[in-house]
Amino acid sequence: MTSKPDAKEEKGNSKTKRVAIAMQGGGSHGAFSWGVMDRLLEDGRFEIEGLTGTSAGGMNAAAVVQGMMKGGNQGAREEMREFWKAISDSGKNSMLNNRGPIDKMLGKYTMYHSPGYIMFDYLSRIFSPYELNPMQVDPLKDVIMKSFDFDALRQYKGMKLFLCATHVYTGKLRIFSLNELRPECLLATACLPTIHNAVMVDGEYYWDGGFIGNPVFFPLIYDCETPDIIMIQLNPTVREKLPKTTREISDRLNEVTNNASVVREMRAVSFISDLIDDGVIPKDKMKRVFMHVIEDEEVFMELGWSSKLNTEWEFFTYLFEKGRIAADKWIKTNYDKIGKESTAPIREHFVGERWQKNLG
Repeated sequence: MTSKPDAKEEKGNSKTKRVAIAMQGGGSHGAFSWGVMDRLLEDGRFEIEGLTGTSAGGMNAAAVVQGMMKGGNQGAREEMREFWKAISDSGKNSMLNNRGPIDKMLGKYTMYHSPGYIMFDYLSRIFSPYELNPMQVDPLKDVIMKSFDFDALRQYKGMKLFLCATHVYTGKLRIFSLNELRPECLLATACLPTIHNAVMVDGEYYWDGGFIGNPVFFPLIYDCETPDIIMIQLNPTVREKLPKTTREISDRLNEVTNNASVVREMRAVSFISDLIDDGVIPKDKMKRVFMHVIEDEEVFMELGWSSKLNTEWEFFTYLFEKGRIAADKWIKTNYDKIGKESTAPIREHFVGERWQKNLG
């Protein structure tokens, strides 16, 4: 049954702006994107033409599409909540479920003092998932199978969806579109090779898309009409502190690696945009893209890699509320600029100092 849009949705329809959404992956940190999307959908003035996502971003994107298919904006909001609640419930029997007493005492959502995490971290450095989990038990797969109607999704034409995965043999990216969506596609985009066995799709093996596209923009640029792309960013771009401990270095390396593709694509978008604005490329020859970013780096500054495995509902709802706050702030500041200019800090966060000077 189709849910009735709330008052805010109905009120905002006359000023609807079409956008595309790109969501980063980040395990449990994806609950922040859930909060962002919840606020955007609640606002009611955004028509989402297409979504691209990697790992948790892909899960959120698929939940949004399925929810829209069932009941519009309100349906999408409900679908995301149900998905994240299912993830939390599935993690209750995991060895990684509980934070350690020290983390709880310090009010941290990290897992570094959790006995289960310490054991898992140690074993995963010695044994591969093929050795640790020969029966291939995967709670995430069970949640995916129960959460999504893949037959209906493949037939849905109301929205575009693109998921990114990394081809194991070639290192190239693979984009899975909505019309080919299957459980294996969602599992592939979220397949961390130190935790999960590689996922086979169409006879080929894939790992998490975050290694090569976290997320990718080009499907939205080429296959969507809207020039506006909103990226929901989970991995901090800038840190002022030099990482010195093994844990700090590992966490920062993870952030840099997961932002690498975004940096490349943002630089390309900036370069082409400048050529269009300067008249070097005629405006009718290439699409002018406006980039936007919704993020809150302070939220993730104290959250290391271990918290990406924290499935506590308290943690999810904490990130959810932070995401809603970030989205609300962004809407109030940037809504009128949509369709007119980029609001993302491209040069500050994604273009190096030397190139920043050359670009003006």
